[in-house]
Amino acid sequence: MGIDDWKDVTSRKHRRSKDDKVLKISKSVFMTNFPESISARNLWKSCSVYGTVVDVFIPSKKSKAGKRFAFARFIKVFNLDRLVENLCTIWIGKFHLFANKVRFERPHKPNVSATNNSGAASRTEKPFNLQQTNNGVGSYANIVNGIST
Repeated sequence: MGIDDWKDVTSRKHRRSKDDKVLKISKSVFMTNFPESISARNLWKSCSVYGTVVDVFIPSKKSKAGKRFAFARFIKVFNLDRLVENLCTIWIGKFHLFANKVRFERPHKPNVSATNNSGAASRTEKPFNLQQTNNGVGSYANIVNGIST
């Protein structure tokens, strides 16, 4: 029994779920201009022709233009630009689907938070200090008002 036979065992707190792994390897696409009656399942089926769909989300909000929009997450994507071009060729009824790469990805959650003896999460960040963040220069309002620091 050598070192190669040993297996690292992690506790449940430190395990990553499949969702965390999918977030790292997936690509998200923003879509709009589809009928009001379409559901996430229908959108999933329409998009699965061009790639492996992992998730489709249609928020209850509407865009500034008053249209519904959706986000779809794909895996096994080699060329995101080509996928977006292919998605733009989809017609759902008399609606031509518009697709774009997402501009902002959701930030990844930290996997473990440190706790102190009382059980509350301890804060490792330093408190905000204006003098530290901008090298001793005051805010724009202070400079305009002539207040020096």
